[in-house]
Amino acid sequence: MKNSIFYTSDLLTPAYIYDHVSIISALDKLVDLKEKTDCLPLYSIKSANMVGLLEIIKPYVSGFSCSSLFEARLAAEVLEQSQTIHITTPGYRHDEWDNIIELCDFVTLNSINHWDTIANKKDVSTSPGIRLNPELSFVNDERYDPCRPDSKLGITLEQLAMANLKQEWDWECIEGVHLHNNCKSTHYEELKHSVEKVMTGLLEFNLKLKWINLGGGYLLNGEMNLTPLETTIKWLQDKFNVDVYLEPGRAITDEAGYLVSTVIDLIKSKNKMIAVLDTTINHLPEVFEYQYQPKVMTASVHGKYEYCLVGCSCLSGDLFGDYYFDKKIEIGSRVVFENIGAYMQVKANMFNGINLPATYLLCRDKKLKLIKKNDYETFRDLV
Repeated sequence: MKNSIFYTSDLLTPAYIYDHVSIISALDKLVDLKEKTDCLPLYSIKSANMVGLLEIIKPYVSGFSCSSLFEARLAAEVLEQSQTIHITTPGYRHDEWDNIIELCDFVTLNSINHWDTIANKKDVSTSPGIRLNPELSFVNDERYDPCRPDSKLGITLEQLAMANLKQEWDWECIEGVHLHNNCKSTHYEELKHSVEKVMTGLLEFNLKLKWINLGGGYLLNGEMNLTPLETTIKWLQDKFNVDVYLEPGRAITDEAGYLVSTVIDLIKSKNKMIAVLDTTINHLPEVFEYQYQPKVMTASVHGKYEYCLVGCSCLSGDLFGDYYFDKKIEIGSRVVFENIGAYMQVKANMFNGINLPATYLLCRDKKLKLIKKNDYETFRDLV
């Protein structure tokens, strides 16, 4: 059983582990979707960006989507010449535009000001597009909602119409549309509804589009019904004659990621037993940012033994939560967090000088391959 290696191997802890087989399984679904619809799948490298991981993903996608100049540079180092680099961000810097245009094949503008900047740059081969905010919210938590009130992400159809009236746009330069208005959704009817609203709203502008990027925010796990997605892609291709891109991130990496830690102390408090781990919520930042309890392998709802799992930093709120286990935890026991492959490694920090986790790849042969190891120099060079 693959999980046993997390407890029996001599790996360094704390450690991120990415399961090769799980990643390929998710990518196979993308390949199947591409074969059915001729869509062009991308990987959003903001989800997890280790080079070893990117090399695994590269053969299965048409390119990478990025959110910054540094991500674009990394994509350029990893991808083949035939693959494409896409970028969209609300944070374009004026001193980075030339480098971004040189590196990226597709640039999505987030605001009218961005459009004014790129429109003044002549003879560029980059394909420019605009990010649209359809003002359709499907996410209950505003922290995750790209269409939250007064969102910074994208231009609304109303704003676009006002710019058109003021003749602020060179419409012939717009080649694509980017749409991303969901998070961790399994309901592709929501995407279909969003696309129909945006494309119907764009008809009055008579744009000659070459592509549409449907963004991410949707999962590919389990036996999901992908028919609405397939139908939406084919509708866009047939009605508007455009290339259709998708850029999943979490859907590829989340379930493939684990954090392995070791219990380094046990403290008996007045009300419960506290297990101090050699990791910290700084290695799983979204646990603290969004205040949720991560899944722990071997934890049991009906377990006999209760422990409060805590991190080893000086932060009093460095808590993973209360868990029940069928067996007692001891100093030296391993605790494995599951489904943490997305947006954790890329956000981790060295607060308190606590070392970042090593990173391993769980290969097809069930052996662990060390991808990255951090040390004091890593910490020193960060401060």
